[in-house]
Amino acid sequence: MSDVQLLDKNQLIEVLSQTKTATAIHIGEDALIQMANQAMLTIWDKDQSVIGKTLEDALPELKGQPFAQMFKKVWLEGITISGVETAADLKVDGEMKTFYFDFEYRAIKNEFNQTICILHTAIDVTDRVTNRQLMEEYYSKELALEREQALNEELAASNEELNAVNEELSQSQEELLALNESLERRVEARVKELSASEARYRRISDELAAINEELTASNEELALAHEQLKETFDELEDKEIALRLAIEAANFGTWHIHSESRAFITSVRLRELFGYDATHEITIEEALGQITEEYRPYVTEKLENALAGNGDYDVSYPVIGFNDKKIRWLRAIGNLKADKSGEFSSFTGVVMDISVIKKDEQRKNDFIAMVSHELKTPLTSLNGYIQVLQRKAIVFQDKFVNSSLEMAAKQVKKMTGMVNGFLNVSRLESGKIVLNLSHFSLTDLIDVVVEESRLMETSHIINFQSCEHTPVYADYDKIGNVIVNLLSNAVKYAPTAKNIEVTCTVINQMVQVGVRDHGIGIGVKDINRLFDRYYRVESNSQVSGFGIGLYLSAEIIARHNGTIWVESEFGKGATFYFNLPLYQEEIKM
Repeated sequence: MSDVQLLDKNQLIEVLSQTKTATAIHIGEDALIQMANQAMLTIWDKDQSVIGKTLEDALPELKGQPFAQMFKKVWLEGITISGVETAADLKVDGEMKTFYFDFEYRAIKNEFNQTICILHTAIDVTDRVTNRQLMEEYYSKELALEREQALNEELAASNEELNAVNEELSQSQEELLALNESLERRVEARVKELSASEARYRRISDELAAINEELTASNEELALAHEQLKETFDELEDKEIALRLAIEAANFGTWHIHSESRAFITSVRLRELFGYDATHEITIEEALGQITEEYRPYVTEKLENALAGNGDYDVSYPVIGFNDKKIRWLRAIGNLKADKSGEFSSFTGVVMDISVIKKDEQRKNDFIAMVSHELKTPLTSLNGYIQVLQRKAIVFQDKFVNSSLEMAAKQVKKMTGMVNGFLNVSRLESGKIVLNLSHFSLTDLIDVVVEESRLMETSHIINFQSCEHTPVYADYDKIGNVIVNLLSNAVKYAPTAKNIEVTCTVINQMVQVGVRDHGIGIGVKDINRLFDRYYRVESNSQVSGFGIGLYLSAEIIARHNGTIWVESEFGKGATFYFNLPLYQEEIKM
């Protein structure tokens, strides 16, 4: 060990200048450039003449962009600011262009915890962002073409049915003309017969003339009434055709249920969606029978609640066609309306095929699952290499190296958590997520998670007010993930407010857990969407993430028959709550 010599400052700068990762070193509030390797100079489109200049003097186009303020904040507060796929406008070959970078501004401190310089690293990911945008645009256009083709096919089918109706109407008109001709021939024969007997039956002829006059007047009235009836019929027929075409063009099936008799009237399209023949009059039980087993109780409950007058009906579920055995995803929307008599209600609605939408969601989930799975292997290897380097670095007692490896390990753990989050989302939405239920104390689990968080998040103080006797029957690991996610968010969104309070209370046979921070808080417009998949609150906090942590937490708590919610005022912190049913232990006599 006596032959080993540590690198001095100049040697360390020379090593950094040789790395392929764009690297620069700055000092002072104005980010004075002390060193920039060739990779960083290439990104800036500059040469070594920028050394010794401030960042904005070297790159005037950065004025008005947020990076100078970030450097100043890192220098004054001794923190690290990083970004993923962050846009920056740079002048290359005399032309302003927009690039995207994964970057990090890291404060390097001496043994007195004073910032001595800022380590600036950047990776140009412009091609990655551009390619993804092109791919998203391609899939959007392809989906629009598929929908346009489907609509054209449905319109063609509607035109064929309209032609058939016109043919039936033409045939009815021909029959009516034939009937009129027959009646005219009979009247004409009768008139001839009476004319031949006029001399003998004058009185009858006079009476017949009077009758004919009355008949003529009646025929005129009948003709007028017939014309009015025809106009009314044509108007109703036009409206009916327009309504039918609108429904069929939208690919809807219709139904009607009598609330008392339970009479079930369905359209041809609805019967086709459930896989039955168009002529088969199905019952409610037959329709429910084609819904897959895992959704059938849920849909039945929603239907009965709607019939009982408990609000509107809007459910989505998969069915297996009775004849074609084809799996379709359907969305049913209905409304209960009381009859004017008040004796019964009519429950009417429509059913639409949303299989295409579900397939798009499944393709997206499969893609996310595939990419996430492929990322796990290199992350696992990288974590192993970092652990080996940490063991070797202990021998050299280099604080900078040890600190850097510790930060790298945290970043790998953070990335691994994100990948696992994406995998859980895809498993959740494909129905493959499984709860491993067991009996445990929720208080004990919170103690374990809080203690681990204290070791990982040394910048904050986490206080836990425990409660007694909190037995639950739940998935230990998944509930632990929920608590970890809430604590992680409290740290990220309250970087300067160091205190975090965790509480546990028992209310009405439910154990309620709360995690409170004193950070930036949440606006009213964001609270209702906070637990939506991929939803991110827009802010200037530069907090990384993909918007899946709270979504997964909400789904996990819902599958445990619990509730999750947030109470917050913008600028005054936030408190996230969730509750779980207490396990009711049997009392032995």
